[in-house]
Order: sequence, then structure tokens, then C-alpha cells
Amino acid sequence: MTQRGSAAIELALGIGLLVLPAVIVVLAFSPWLEARAFVRTAAAEAARAAVLADGVPAGTGEAVVAPMARARGYDASVVMCGGNQCSLDRGAYITAEVTVHVPLIDTPWGGIGGLAVTAFHAEPVDVYRSLP
Repeated sequence: MTQRGSAAIELALGIGLLVLPAVIVVLAFSPWLEARAFVRTAAAEAARAAVLADGVPAGTGEAVVAPMARARGYDASVVMCGGNQCSLDRGAYITAEVTVHVPLIDTPWGGIGGLAVTAFHAEPVDVYRSLP
């Protein structure tokens, strides 16, 4: 007895097994790119806000990032000045490091796998700044 039509089924299954991993990679790549853009922007905004702050620079940077992260559904961690006391001396640099966790595959039941996306930004304190 001949097996008619089995080549079409084998082709469909073979293509499915080749295409499915590629689709998963493409779907996992866009959230990572969005998170990468977010952490870069958040780090720059945190450092800039800390430079312009009159009070505690570290608290100001963290306060700027928190609503941005919450709006995008991220749980961001912010480290200002490498964990040390930030200095607003003229010509000093204020640094901000922002990290978020991005799941590789996001399902209705939760994320599968994941990676941390981190960005670092250093902002100089203006040498002509008038300090209070």
C-alpha cells in the first residue's frame, strides 16, 4: 500500500519545528530592546535630576526613576554614585546605574527565564553652578 500525502505532513512538521524557535526568539527580542532603551533613559534622567537637586542627590535620582518604572511595569533598582555619598562639588560627576529584570518569554502565567538589563550614566556637575 502506498502512503500518499505523507510528504506534505512531514514538510509541515519540519517547517514548524524550524520556524517555531525563530518566532520565539523574535518575540523575546522586542521586550529586551524596550527595556534597554528604558534603562538608558532612566539612568540619564536620574543622574540629571540628581545634578539639579538642591537636597539629597541620591534620593532625587531614585524618586525620578520610580514612576517611570512603575508606568512600564518594571521593578527597577537604582544605584546612585556607586552606592557612595554623592558629591555636588563643582566639576564632580554624579553617576546613576539602573537595572530591570526582563523575562525571556512573557506568558499569562508569568515570565519564563529572564535577564537583567543595566545602564550606567555619568552627569557632570556644572563648574559654574551657584550652590545654596
